[in-house]
Amino acid sequence: MRAKVFSVFAGLGKTYVGKKYPNVLDLQSSPYRFDYTNVKKEDYEKLKEIPNRKVNPNWPNNFINAIKETSNKYDVILVASSPDIRNILEQNNINYTFVLPSKGSKEILLERYKSRGNSQELINLVMRYFDTWSYKKEDYNCPLVILEKDKYLEDYLKDEELI
Repeated sequence: MRAKVFSVFAGLGKTYVGKKYPNVLDLQSSPYRFDYTNVKKEDYEKLKEIPNRKVNPNWPNNFINAIKETSNKYDVILVASSPDIRNILEQNNINYTFVLPSKGSKEILLERYKSRGNSQELINLVMRYFDTWSYKKEDYNCPLVILEKDKYLEDYLKDEELI
């Protein structure tokens, strides 16, 4: 795989970077995990964590195939940070870097989720588990990056000269 894969915590700028830079793919898992027939792409954020969504029978193979198929077209592929996504990457031998916000970013992220229209269910889920993330590199099977309080994913990728 040519592309570097980053599993990035919600609200750090995956969608923004994916739209701004042609060498970056923001690969949202929801359209692969769920049947989003007749759903507009701009409505994905609003549907996250809504109950009773129909699971796509091709999940997670369709998601892994999408990563592999696009890995030679992009320099960077961005995916969600949920434990199940990271487990899928590991089970399929896809190397990735895990990107977390600093502990001091909680209130900033809460405002970002509200302003982009995330469901209250998703906001509650993310906020409930925010303080439970480990910030010890040895607790993960991948490289760990912790962004400073006022930093976004774009800042890190620029520092690494990936964009």
